[in-house]
Amino acid sequence: MANRMNHLLLVALAMVLAACASTFEATYDHDRSHDFSNYRTFAWISEHPMVVAENVGVVNPMLETHVMNAMESGLRAKGFRLVQNAQAADFVVAFTVGSREKIRVDSYPTMSGGYYAARPGGWGRSYYGYGGTETTVRQYTKGMLAVDIFDVKERRPVWHAVATKTIQEKDRKQIVETVNMAVNSILGGFPPP
Repeated sequence: MANRMNHLLLVALAMVLAACASTFEATYDHDRSHDFSNYRTFAWISEHPMVVAENVGVVNPMLETHVMNAMESGLRAKGFRLVQNAQAADFVVAFTVGSREKIRVDSYPTMSGGYYAARPGGWGRSYYGYGGTETTVRQYTKGMLAVDIFDVKERRPVWHAVATKTIQEKDRKQIVETVNMAVNSILGGFPPP
């Protein structure tokens, strides 16, 4: 029974860790003196508001449309209305996409060979061994979506957010869902409290 309970706990822990690994981590910054309470309308900063970060390879040409659709849907759900003329909007939105190839190197001791030692009080013997170090190298892609909001009247940035995530193959295959997750994590901080 105890083994079954331990197994269930390990499965639950693995599911929680997998869920954490599959979500975006968002960070936010904003002008704390700026009043966001009067915002009602938004527009895109330009016809093509996406900027591609340096050192990014080939970018899916549909990515801009996917992000724009997700942002429009998310902002509308928050009560904001899209207008076509940027000068007539309360704020305009721009975004940057990027990715970076990363390498993770982990080293840990391996156990092989060793010696037995008697435990104090006659509690049996313990085996101690050290066989060297094993090193694993893992290459992965860290994806990023950054969103900037500019106040139209003041013509300056007032809010910024970045969402990052280790990109898996399923994220590439389910691009719309991945973009929606990134945008939802970003809009969780807008407008700021």
